[in-house]
Amino acid sequence: MIITRNWLNEWINLGDRSTEEICETLNKIGLEVSSVTKYRMIENCVVGFVESKTAHQNAEKLSVCTVNVGQSTPLQIVCGAKNVAEGQWVAVALVGCRLPDDTIIKEAELRGVKSSGMICSSTELGYPKINDGIMILDNESLALKPGTPLSSLGEFKDDAIEIELTPNRGDCLSIYGIARDLGAVYDTKIKVPSILPDDSNQIGIGRVLSLSVESEIDASLVYEVVYPKEIKVSTIMELRLAMIASPARSLIEKHLYYAAHATGVIFRAYKMDIFEQSGEKIDIIVKKDPNGFDTVYGKEQISRVGVWQSENSKSGDKDDVVVVEASFVDPYILGKTGARNAKESDWTLFRTLRGSETDLDFGINYLNLLLNKTSKVGILNGTQRAVKEKPVKQINVDFDDMFSIIGTELDKADIVSMLKNLGFHVAFKPEQNSLVVDIPSFRHDIANIQDVCEEVVRIVGIDNISAHALEFVELNRTNKVYKNFEKRKFYRYRAVAAGFFEGISYIFTERARQKAYGFACIDEELDLTNPITNELNTLRTTCVLNLSISAGNNIKTGRKSVNLFEVGKIFDEKRNEKSVISFVSSGESGVPNPSNHGKPSELDFAAFARKIGAVLGEFDIVPATPSSRFYSPYEYGKIVIGGESVGTIGRVAVEKEFDLGRTYVCEVFFDKLPYERKFAQPYSKLPSVSRDLSLIAPKTLSYSDIKACLSKSAPRELRAFYPIDVYEDSSLGEHKSLTLTLVFEPDEKTFTDAEINTLVGDVLDSLMSALKVTIR
Repeated sequence: MIITRNWLNEWINLGDRSTEEICETLNKIGLEVSSVTKYRMIENCVVGFVESKTAHQNAEKLSVCTVNVGQSTPLQIVCGAKNVAEGQWVAVALVGCRLPDDTIIKEAELRGVKSSGMICSSTELGYPKINDGIMILDNESLALKPGTPLSSLGEFKDDAIEIELTPNRGDCLSIYGIARDLGAVYDTKIKVPSILPDDSNQIGIGRVLSLSVESEIDASLVYEVVYPKEIKVSTIMELRLAMIASPARSLIEKHLYYAAHATGVIFRAYKMDIFEQSGEKIDIIVKKDPNGFDTVYGKEQISRVGVWQSENSKSGDKDDVVVVEASFVDPYILGKTGARNAKESDWTLFRTLRGSETDLDFGINYLNLLLNKTSKVGILNGTQRAVKEKPVKQINVDFDDMFSIIGTELDKADIVSMLKNLGFHVAFKPEQNSLVVDIPSFRHDIANIQDVCEEVVRIVGIDNISAHALEFVELNRTNKVYKNFEKRKFYRYRAVAAGFFEGISYIFTERARQKAYGFACIDEELDLTNPITNELNTLRTTCVLNLSISAGNNIKTGRKSVNLFEVGKIFDEKRNEKSVISFVSSGESGVPNPSNHGKPSELDFAAFARKIGAVLGEFDIVPATPSSRFYSPYEYGKIVIGGESVGTIGRVAVEKEFDLGRTYVCEVFFDKLPYERKFAQPYSKLPSVSRDLSLIAPKTLSYSDIKACLSKSAPRELRAFYPIDVYEDSSLGEHKSLTLTLVFEPDEKTFTDAEINTLVGDVLDSLMSALKVTIR
């Protein structure tokens, strides 16, 4: 996108800001400037008026011109340009003038005719090429006088700025769009063109043109009819069109391209006779073609909206009537048609695919003002239109969210002002600390709050936002369901690692069987009314019964050892649901190997408890009396973790009824199992020391009593203790012999024998005073 400083100044008051300052601002707001070309008129080049032109007697391609340059006598200049003519205002390089290519103009004699100066083309003066010949000056717009130095005319002092736009910024493919962004930065209002009133001497367009839309189209179209009596293009227009590499050829097309570059609206000009005529009217037909393009038809297909126009439909300089079209097509819709790969396309496709200006009336009005300023034209009143209404997109912007994205707080009034200057409609809701932002139709790239924040940051300037260290806090996405899933997986994996296989059974069971073994049953009024079968006619109140049946089935297949677990649901009498993890182990406690001579020992309570400990972690077993005949009263207890009873463990008393050998079961309420974050604990790097302590204690004394005593009063250095031997004999009467292993661990230095003896003595004193035990 190429703009010029003077052209930009027609839309926004740049004041005394330098071109360098403007470029710096454009770069800061994301409109990257790739190059700047300064155009300055050379010295000793003045305005000349061609008073006469005669043919050169000795050269067919040369002309002898008399040129008034404001001196006492006109200059005689030999000129080779085809387009030189009497009555023209031209640029004359006087003798002594140095051209941009370092050529110095001197008095010369060309084919025997004296020449004093040079009538120049735009390229010879260092400007872009505007035609094939000399540069003809426009007296009406410049108010010229012979001899006026061209360097004194501000119109010839300009800077062309080339901007590399990203594909999403189609709204800046116009002088108006660039001015709008700069206006937001400088807090300056845009110079909006005045509205051109209808000409009371002209008839309405409906008397000469009808528009028929024969299918659902995506484009918006506005048509007007122009009678070009005398079309002129000013010198400044020619220079600016040359600077932006305009492809326009006819005079009307130059006006259209100039207006398109200024406003962003896409224009086309059609010949009148390319359309079918019905009486005094011409018919314009718009419909979808077989490829899905919105297409304009006259006597034939003459254009695809926003893509291409046939050569024979383009208006030329000799046409008496011109049909002008302004169009808009949503770039996303056009992109889906494969327009990028269209075999036939012109300059409009590039602009349309990036998003052109949607306010077609704004563009038409600017074009009409331009034509009336430079030319003599008649414009019929009104327009014919087919406009597709686009729903307004709204975004709710919470200020807290905005400031979080931006990284700092900004003045809310400034934010509202910036967005309004950018063309957004903003409604401020102070009670909700938020904005409702209506996205303007020309901003096809704005879709969410992040895009709105980007607009604010662009205008404020990233350098004006204070830097903060990156703080990245991941949102905690865990919930109760996920934590339960992770906990379940954790204990299942540990059970498998301990040698258990997972079993799955129905939550249904046989009511008679549960009742026969003394397990609680669902209250009859709450029980199943339509059971699947009689064997599955109630909800289970324990998992160990089904696991025992599964264990028996496995033993029947010839297995010597069965270890199963299940994580499932059970119910109480009131059908309240609870989760449990249940275990069953039956048969041998190991596998045959040389160490046991191929005969593993039978499973016992201690071995089963160790396996359960590998799954659940540390726990205590408190002796208890079972409430069901399913359990043996001699090997049964409650599992205690953290001082709370969480389940039961014991031997199955009715093993034979399930065809099982020695069998142990355990059932723990899953919700009561710990599942917390693990924290590393400090430990001593010094060697630990163990000592055995043999005691004489009452037969009624349990290990839990000893543990409770030492947990309260043992010295800090005692890290662990556990029983290793219990001996009872008639000679001991109502007492038993109990041997404990005590493990001491130093913190700072290795223990001496005296220190160890003192620690053992402290343990013994605690036990003797609290539990009435003596040393053996």
